[in-house]
Amino acid sequence: MSKMGQDLIEAMQELLDYSEGKIELRTSRLNILPVCDTISVEEIKETRQKLGMSQGIFALLLGVSKKTVESWETGRYTPDGAARRLISIIQADPSVPERCGIINR
Repeated sequence: MSKMGQDLIEAMQELLDYSEGKIELRTSRLNILPVCDTISVEEIKETRQKLGMSQGIFALLLGVSKKTVESWETGRYTPDGAARRLISIIQADPSVPERCGIINR
C-alpha cells in the first residue's frame, strides 16, 4: 500500500476513535499579528540602508520596481500590505533575506 493510502487509513481511524470518545484531537493555536497600517518614509529608507542596498537592489529584493521604492521614499505612495509585511519582517531581522537564500553575498 502507498504511503498516502496508509496515511488516509490512519486518519480515518483517528476520526473514528475521536467520534467514539477514545481520543482528543490535537489542536494548536496560531496568533498572527495584523499587518501594520502604515510604514513611514524614514522606516523604509532606514531599513534599506541597514541592508546596505541601493533603491534598485532593495526593489529587486521586494519584487517591485525601483520607481516604486523611490515613490515610497519620497512619500508619494505607500507600500501595500504584502510589502509592508515583508519590510516589517526585515526590520525585525535584517538577516532574513540572506538566511532564506533570497540574496547571496
